[in-house]
Amino acid sequence: MVMKNPDVQFCGYCITHPSESKINFRIQTRGSLPAVEPFRKGLTDLMGVCQHVLNTFEKSIKEYRAQREEEMQ
Repeated sequence: MVMKNPDVQFCGYCITHPSESKINFRIQTRGSLPAVEPFRKGLTDLMGVCQHVLNTFEKSIKEYRAQREEEMQ
């Protein structure tokens, strides 16, 4: 999601060690834009995508259950 931002030149991450819950991010931007801004926007966009997926899934479940109910009657 961060790389979709046109102001981001490079984005990468590494996990320091499998037993540690730490991730190191490296974000390189074009110009003088601070890296934290595209990072925050990427997280916000990701939350939006996840919410859309959840809503679509829940809608499909409701439709499926309604269809099964009709078939049972």
